[in-house]
Amino acid sequence: MGQVRGIHHVSAIASDPQRNLDFYGGVLGLRLVKRTVNFDDPQTYHLYYGDEVGTPGGIMTFFPWPRARPGRQGTGQVAVTSFAILPGAVGFWIERLLRHGVHYQGPAKRTLSDGSTEQVISFRDHDGLMLELVASEEAESRGAWSGAPGISREHAIHGFHHVTLWVERHEASERALVDTLGFRAVTEENGTRRYAAGDGGPGALVDVREVGGFPLGTDGAGTVHHVAWNIGDDATELALRERIVASGMRPTPVIDRMYFRSVYFREPGGVLYELATADPGFLLDEPVEQLGERLMLPPQYEARRSEIEAALPEIHVAGAAAGSSAFADAKGAEKENRAALDFVHRYLPSSKDSDGAGSTTLLLLHGTGGDENDLIPLGRALLPGAAMLSPRGKVSERGAARFFRRLAEGVFDQQDLERRTGELVDFVKAAEREYDIGAQGLIAVGFSNGANIATSVLLRHPGVLHGAVLLSPMVPFEPDPLPDLRGTPIFIGAGRKDPLVAEDEVERLAEILRAAGADVTVHWQPGGHTITGEELEAARDWIERLAFRGSTA
Repeated sequence: MGQVRGIHHVSAIASDPQRNLDFYGGVLGLRLVKRTVNFDDPQTYHLYYGDEVGTPGGIMTFFPWPRARPGRQGTGQVAVTSFAILPGAVGFWIERLLRHGVHYQGPAKRTLSDGSTEQVISFRDHDGLMLELVASEEAESRGAWSGAPGISREHAIHGFHHVTLWVERHEASERALVDTLGFRAVTEENGTRRYAAGDGGPGALVDVREVGGFPLGTDGAGTVHHVAWNIGDDATELALRERIVASGMRPTPVIDRMYFRSVYFREPGGVLYELATADPGFLLDEPVEQLGERLMLPPQYEARRSEIEAALPEIHVAGAAAGSSAFADAKGAEKENRAALDFVHRYLPSSKDSDGAGSTTLLLLHGTGGDENDLIPLGRALLPGAAMLSPRGKVSERGAARFFRRLAEGVFDQQDLERRTGELVDFVKAAEREYDIGAQGLIAVGFSNGANIATSVLLRHPGVLHGAVLLSPMVPFEPDPLPDLRGTPIFIGAGRKDPLVAEDEVERLAEILRAAGADVTVHWQPGGHTITGEELEAARDWIERLAFRGSTA
């Protein structure tokens, strides 16, 4: 009797596709193995992540809708997706999650009814999807992507460990797993029953947690849409489909998903299942070295390629060679190389039709409490079509992100400021290699705390920035001697009634920059510590003249 071999893939719903790619391809180090579209909604991406070739049992896929409403975890869903790592990688992942600002719990020891234990790190992605890293010696036998910068194979994710279903009651879900799909019960602990398929082990396990009284889950960003089971070949799929029909469930016909063939059905607890074949796989239309680099469409949509590409937001995957160069001197963990891209960040490449703006990259530096998304709308308003590089400050002040520490309001920790400025400069240099922006003009756009660290970069590392828009800035420190900023264009926007920054502070900053040779424009607005429409318009006129006159020096 044909049976399920284990997990084939897990498909979830996300919001912004670039943030999704940054998290799963960047933070977690999975390979983007296929960039295609939702076959039922071709104006939406379908992004597949996995190991080098997208081996079944480790494929995480997403439908990212940029304006998707948040979903709610509840009964009738795959609530938790658990990845497998080697036991020796636990410390590496704690450090990596910390560095990237990902809140986590653990590592915690989970004891199973058979006496075995698991070390587990629990966390969520930016949309709230519940994830785990589970340490297992057996993970060594599973495929892993060793091409992610800063993540060696021994530290990499080795496919799935298991998924956890939340159901109102477990009995009917158990019958579907055991009697219909061929799983077997292996452990039970605190209301959670574990089942194994095939030979068991990571990638072939499913936990069913009885959560009576929980509300039904609702689809949306941060929830799993379905879990697909690997059934191997077409004959097994057809045989299993017949058993599903005989058990009273209502499966779809076999549907061609190009890279596998699928049958969908809901199990009695409400979870959407898919049966997926192992073949033909993701090498069907791309060679292994080019997986995920371009949009691949099924034949029925190829004639609409221009229309579909115009509707999809641009996303950027860093080139493998560039990524390797950024870590060329690393001796293992990413922390050992200060030039690494170790800021949580977003990079948006320039628009194809951006004329002079396309030669400019805006370095967006948020204020206290912001993040890497905060100034993206401002950047688009200032210079449409320009590339944007937007890091998140690493310092936390009562949960609010900043770029450097302060001892009190307006009193900066000078030692930390110097160190954090150096870190930001190293990041910028690594990003220039990673995203091939070294030949473009890099203009900082900073608000408040972001403006202050931009000023520190100007004063400590002249030449890194080709210009700056400083909004509500202060004097971070007074350099001695003055740097050489001859010809560097700088726009300062400030409020006459700013309760945090006095007028003479702004004038002193302008005086210091001019004394260093910078070409400084100061724009005063009548308000406080904010960005007004009038100020935005003045900054936009200034930066457009700078970009379109062909000079970013």
